Amino acid sequence: MVQPANVTLKQLRCFTQAHHLRSLAEAAGALGITQSAASRRLGDLEEALGTRLFERVGRRLVPTPPADLLLRYAEAAMLQLNTGLDLVTDDAPAAATLAIGALPTVASTLVPAAVLRLRAKAPRFVVRIETGAGDQLLPRLRAGHLDVVIGRMAPVAALDGLEFEPLYADRLAFVVRAGHPLLGRPVEIAQFGRYPMIVPPANAVIRPAVETHLMARGIGLPDDRIETTDASVAEPLLLASDAIWAISRGVAAPAVNAGRLAFLPVDTADTVGPIGLTTRADDAGRTEIALLRDALPDRAGAD
Repeated sequence: MVQPANVTLKQLRCFTQAHHLRSLAEAAGALGITQSAASRRLGDLEEALGTRLFERVGRRLVPTPPADLLLRYAEAAMLQLNTGLDLVTDDAPAAATLAIGALPTVASTLVPAAVLRLRAKAPRFVVRIETGAGDQLLPRLRAGHLDVVIGRMAPVAALDGLEFEPLYADRLAFVVRAGHPLLGRPVEIAQFGRYPMIVPPANAVIRPAVETHLMARGIGLPDDRIETTDASVAEPLLLASDAIWAISRGVAAPAVNAGRLAFLPVDTADTVGPIGLTTRADDAGRTEIALLRDALPDRAGAD
């Protein structure tokens, strides 16, 4: 195990600059030190860790897998240290802001839990959360109004210039009130035509999965329907009627776990899709996003 005293803050700062700039000379320039001093700091760090952090290809530095892993924790540690220093000084700068776009799939479950863990690690963060459909949030991410969007993966065509990092998988569910006539018996989707339906609107990421699933079973979308992905709207409608809501399991899970709603026993394995983080390609390694990533669970989602 590496002793903390063997690794210095100067070495970590040199390492992070070298990792981002891919150049020893540029890293030295950014730090205001000589190239030989930067080389010595990196060499000392590699010696302390007992592993090579960069391969030298000409004048270019190519990070090794251990370097990519170290970067996440080194930047997070330095950010927390800077936050602590700011808190004990009178001239602390304005807190950093992280703007999160949350799709309905995760807006009431994954995102609040992650933000609480993030705030515990970095209390001076200002976290701004916007909710909406993918076609609303992804343009705002691309334009720089959001830093990250969390939710179900958008179609590949919508991800041009963006990067998606999967966290876990979710799938479609059919949700009803507790005590619904279809509960407690074998369910065929053909029976759905007897009941009102609530489905995601056309701009929802999961809408194509709903349409494909229903059409493959010969019923398609009903003409007489209500469209929403908002649990605060759908739940009262379900509780007051025998309607069936087609939605990601993650959206309805809190109400199902509380006993107010229930999942119909319908096989939706063909609708499984990844839930994760979407960022601008050049922002994926930002410290704030790395901290958010660490606050998210490695896996959750549909059973």
